[in-house]
Amino acid sequence: MKENPWELKKETVPAGTYYTTNRCRFLLCISCLLTGYSCGDEADNMLKEGSLLAPSGACYPGVEDSYTYPVLPGSKEWQTADDAYTLVQLPDGVLKSISTLGLIDALVRSPLFSGSFLFSSSTPVDTWHRYYERFNSARELFKRDNAGHALIKYYQAVDFDCIESSAGDENFRPGFELERIFGLEFLFTRQEILNEIEHRHKQEPVETLLSRFEQYPERQRTLIPVAHVMLGDQYPPMVEYYRDHIELYKRSIGSGYVFSTEQSDLIVSLANSFIDEK
Repeated sequence: MKENPWELKKETVPAGTYYTTNRCRFLLCISCLLTGYSCGDEADNMLKEGSLLAPSGACYPGVEDSYTYPVLPGSKEWQTADDAYTLVQLPDGVLKSISTLGLIDALVRSPLFSGSFLFSSSTPVDTWHRYYERFNSARELFKRDNAGHALIKYYQAVDFDCIESSAGDENFRPGFELERIFGLEFLFTRQEILNEIEHRHKQEPVETLLSRFEQYPERQRTLIPVAHVMLGDQYPPMVEYYRDHIELYKRSIGSGYVFSTEQSDLIVSLANSFIDEK
C-alpha cells in the first residue's frame, strides 16, 4: 500500500516532545549584541512565529517545532480515556514556548480536529468558533499578536492538489480531510485573527482563498472567510452589502452558508476588487 502523504502519522521523535531551533535564537542574540540594537520584543515575535518546512510529498507543511501527540486513536489509553479531548491538549510548557506556526500545525494535526462533521450544523461559523475553544492550542493562538501572519503563511503552504490526488487511496477519508481544510480556513473568520492582520496584508488570504475556490467552485464555503476578511477590514463595498442586507448576511454568510449563485458571484467580484486595490 502506498504511503498517504496527508495522513497524520506518528513521528520518529519521542511522543509529547517538540523541536526548537536554538540556532536562530543564538544568531539573533549575537546580532543584537554586535549592533547594540535592543531587539527583545522584535526577536520574541520573530521566534514565536516560527518557520515552515516543506517535507517532500507532504500535503500539509511542516514546522520547525512540530508537536507530536503522545496518545493517538486506537491506542489503549485513548480507548479507555473518559474524555479524549484531555489527550489533545498541549502541556503548559509547550503551550507557552511553541511558535505560532507550531500552534496552528498542532491544531490542524490534532486527532480530534476533524471527524465531528461540524458542517451538518445550521450555523457552521458559530459551531467552529465553539469547537476551537476545546483546544488549548487554538485558545493560545487567538492570544498571539502574530497569529494572522502565521495563519496566512501556513495556509498558503498547504498543497491542496496533493490532498485531492490522495482521493483514490483506500485509506483516504474525504469527509475528514475536507473538514480539516474548512476548519483551517474558518480560522480566518475569528476576529482575534483578523485584528492582527494589517490592511495591506489582508489581500493575501483573500487572494489565496479565492484561488482555491476558483479551483474547486463547488466548495462555496471557502467564500465565507473571504467575506469575513473583507468585512473585518471595513472594505466599503462589503460594508455596504452588509448594511443593505443585514438579515440575509446573518442567515447566510454570517452563519456559514452561501445561499445563491448571485451571492457567491458578488463575493467573488468584491474579492477581486479588494485584491486589486492599492
